[in-house]
Amino acid sequence: MTGFSPQHYPILFRRRWPTTGLADGIEGIDLDCLCAEYDRLRKEAPSRTAAGKRHFVDGHDGCLRTRDPDRQSEKHPAIALFRRRELPRPDGGPQRLLDYEFPLQSSSKDKSLGKVDLLGATDRGRLVVVELKIGEDSPVLALMQGLRYAAIVHANLRAIAEEAGARFNINLSDGPPIVQILGTGSWWSGWCDMSESTREKTGRREPRFLELTARLEDRLGIAIECALLEGTEPDDVTWDACGPVLGHTPRLYTIHLEAE
Repeated sequence: MTGFSPQHYPILFRRRWPTTGLADGIEGIDLDCLCAEYDRLRKEAPSRTAAGKRHFVDGHDGCLRTRDPDRQSEKHPAIALFRRRELPRPDGGPQRLLDYEFPLQSSSKDKSLGKVDLLGATDRGRLVVVELKIGEDSPVLALMQGLRYAAIVHANLRAIAEEAGARFNINLSDGPPIVQILGTGSWWSGWCDMSESTREKTGRREPRFLELTARLEDRLGIAIECALLEGTEPDDVTWDACGPVLGHTPRLYTIHLEAE
């Protein structure tokens, strides 16, 4: 990706979606421009293979070399989930977890691309780009993050599939990855259970968000999932000799947002 800059993707890389007027902000998204940004990012995505780098890097074994149990971020829950190796999908099937903090950049110039919180695969071999949320970000921001990660993963799917086959003995399909917005109960509650005064400021954001995801699925041919991860609040993550750990297998539930 020569000369990559987030400024070339003003919607996908937008960092702030203020609560006040959020419904209008979602409705004001130019779908044609957003889809064009997604398609462009797929075409111009960095290639780690071309840069002589692997997608699945050594050292991602679920262990942290530095103990930092007080840090509040998605990293610790992501590692704790990864160590479970598998999650139940909202539809009842298994979701195998292949990696955490999955790298996307091919050089130091691409750091703004970020990393995928968790990369999984369904029992049918379809990749799942998991955007894990425990903080204050809105689902709109999570969606944009998931979309840009999915565009890059999809662009590199053949190379990722070859590495995954050799490393995990798994056959990945050539279908586009699933974007999974996976939030804790408290995170989704902050979105769904706002006070009436806050709701008045945000507007009817749920139906706007639902409409946006449905139109994106139709236009881009991808699947977007909104799921609640039970029992994975920051306090549920403990530490053992290796690092963050969960003493149970969390359950996933599909989030049904309120429609008009």
